[in-house]
Amino acid sequence: MRYNIGIALSGGGVRGAVHLGVLKVLAQNGIYPDIISGTSAGSIAGAVYAAGIDIDDFVGKLKDIKAWKLLDPSFTPAYILLLIFYYWTNKPMVMWSFPDGLFKGEKIEHYLDELLQEKNFDELCIPLSVVSADINTGETVIFCSKNNVPRKKIPNTVFISDAKVSEAVRASISLPGVFLPKNIKGRKLVDGGIKDNIPVDILYYQKTKKVLAVDLGVTTGRARADSMLEILMASVDIMGDELSYYIRKNYPGYYIYPDLKGVSYRDFNRIPEFVKYGEQVTYKALPEIKKFLAS
Repeated sequence: MRYNIGIALSGGGVRGAVHLGVLKVLAQNGIYPDIISGTSAGSIAGAVYAAGIDIDDFVGKLKDIKAWKLLDPSFTPAYILLLIFYYWTNKPMVMWSFPDGLFKGEKIEHYLDELLQEKNFDELCIPLSVVSADINTGETVIFCSKNNVPRKKIPNTVFISDAKVSEAVRASISLPGVFLPKNIKGRKLVDGGIKDNIPVDILYYQKTKKVLAVDLGVTTGRARADSMLEILMASVDIMGDELSYYIRKNYPGYYIYPDLKGVSYRDFNRIPEFVKYGEQVTYKALPEIKKFLAS
């Protein structure tokens, strides 16, 4: 299959709400992507849009969700007691065994499964590709429908076409050290941002003529990372930014750079504000976007 317009949505934590504003304004102006790719936060926005979920309704319901209720610590009381035992008996730290992440991610996956009505990739309204990475092999893992798996083999890349969308998104948002990796088909999958934070290349492999990309990695003012969790998330952000430079250099498209300054990784309550900002940025860029698509 060939597609006229594709849109690639980058990772970016809570800033990913900007993607929803971008998609909303594009649709209001008659610009509908034929195919979408998303990494991490971009995979959530892409899945919501591809599943035909009303953006305003989705954002409205998010206001009533307490972020901490979607987090399930991987440290059980028994595990904490074991660590205390090791400490008081002077066991060396090298003998300690820690979980692969701070949170299990099961509550988020359950929420996504209900939101997306347990859809697989063949049941979406718009073709979607979700990017993750196998932490053991270093391969990029792309989830999409069987029809969108490129015939030509891509180096160091694996395609999975029979997973639920919620599973794929859960894998794509699994920040190393923050969430436990998602195990699918014997693979230990983590955040796609460590391999491909702005998946424009995937859309070209899937025969897309024109690509719009929303890159949340270009910012002039990062929030301070004042905790272990924020340091982990900032590290993945910085890595993704560096990788995105090479994507932008090698794969042409119209890139939108929403410049959100000083946004903390904990600013979940500001999601409606970020959606509005995405709308404003897109309205401003509309003349150039239309010019690009018409060229």
